[in-house]
Amino acid sequence: MQRTLYWVTKDLRISDNLALELASQSEQLICVAVIDPEWFKINQQQAIPLGKKRFNFLLQGLQALNKSLHKLGQQLHIINGNTVNTLNAICDQFDITDLVVTKRPGAYERDIISNIQHKKPQLNLHQVQQFTLFTEKMLPFSLAELPASYSKFRKVVADITANSPATATYHLPPQFSQPIAECHDYWNEGVTKKIILEDTENQHQQRGYEFTGGEQAGFEHLQQYFSSLAPARYKEVRNKLDGWDNSSKLSAWINYGFISVKQVMNCINEFEQLHGKNASTESLYHEILWREYFQWLHYKVQDKLYHFKGLAPSAPLTSFYPERFKKWCTASTPFPLVNACMTELFETGYLSNRGRQIVASCLVNELSIDWRYGAAWFEQHLIDYDAAINWGNWQYIAGVGVDPRGGRHFNLKKQTQIHDPDGEYQTTWAGHHNHQTDSPLDSVSADDWPVK
Repeated sequence: MQRTLYWVTKDLRISDNLALELASQSEQLICVAVIDPEWFKINQQQAIPLGKKRFNFLLQGLQALNKSLHKLGQQLHIINGNTVNTLNAICDQFDITDLVVTKRPGAYERDIISNIQHKKPQLNLHQVQQFTLFTEKMLPFSLAELPASYSKFRKVVADITANSPATATYHLPPQFSQPIAECHDYWNEGVTKKIILEDTENQHQQRGYEFTGGEQAGFEHLQQYFSSLAPARYKEVRNKLDGWDNSSKLSAWINYGFISVKQVMNCINEFEQLHGKNASTESLYHEILWREYFQWLHYKVQDKLYHFKGLAPSAPLTSFYPERFKKWCTASTPFPLVNACMTELFETGYLSNRGRQIVASCLVNELSIDWRYGAAWFEQHLIDYDAAINWGNWQYIAGVGVDPRGGRHFNLKKQTQIHDPDGEYQTTWAGHHNHQTDSPLDSVSADDWPVK
């Protein structure tokens, strides 16, 4: 008898979910999502891998998926515990024959899979490729021969046609009659709702955009965006610092798998058929390809994505200055535009692409701080965080990634003149520290002597 464990990760949807469809072919099925306590521990870069806003977004999505599974006679078991131990224990309890999971790049994911394979060599492991637009077999090159730059990658994959989105899964096999072991720290509906409610109440008191997790919320936003004319003017407004329609805002729902990248690509194609193709719709597709490139780059370079010197032959000439880093995190640098961006990020969990580039360049070039601290801070706070995109982009800015120009240094005065000439954005996001921008960057010297 085929007894399947579907390990739910960043594929929190019913539609176009090839992993769930594969799991549906089993005779018995259990669906499990694990919330690992390691996600909430401070790491070496003084950040928490999963911050409150992204955690709330995740919980909303897990809750929504559970409701969808209930309609199909199943449920989502949300367990708080060590991922490997939890999955191994469930495999033992239910005599699992098959483990289904969506394949994603990343050291964390790779190590968990390797550990499970080592402890359960008889287990049939199915890693489904659906987190990317293309599968590895569709690429016209081997992973080792991935182009060294995005522009070259884009040209090589230009003629590949992505698969159409799959239909929703309408039938699932029955659950196991035996209840899940009581030893697990099980997150029931009441606990999940309580956390979501508390965070939602806090959100209503804050400024900025609100992102609601879940497949339905993601699908509604997808339809809303492409039913407007915003995609036709995307290229003209994408570099603006503020404005809901100035970018698609789809990244949060894509990166948690509430909607699939194929569904987004399908909407771009349908929009072009209806309104015609232009530079803006092409730019939207290019953004999809940027995401695609970073995913395959992560598969290729693996742990180098997190190394200080990254893909470069030598490390950058930066260090770690605790006082400067704290000022950057708390929006109290001498640079008002940077402070406004950091305030928006902290309060909302979101920041425009241009804003991200500006604050990243400031950290690396003006503050001379190790880029990994900034990448980890983004990981904690960004609702749309994705490992490959986040760390790849930070390497790009720091000059240790795939940028053939060797990094990007944004002139903050020029960026302010171009993107916020009237100071409207700075006024909107004036944090409580902004009045300190005239103070010196450092209060102590490199030898810890007070600066006078």
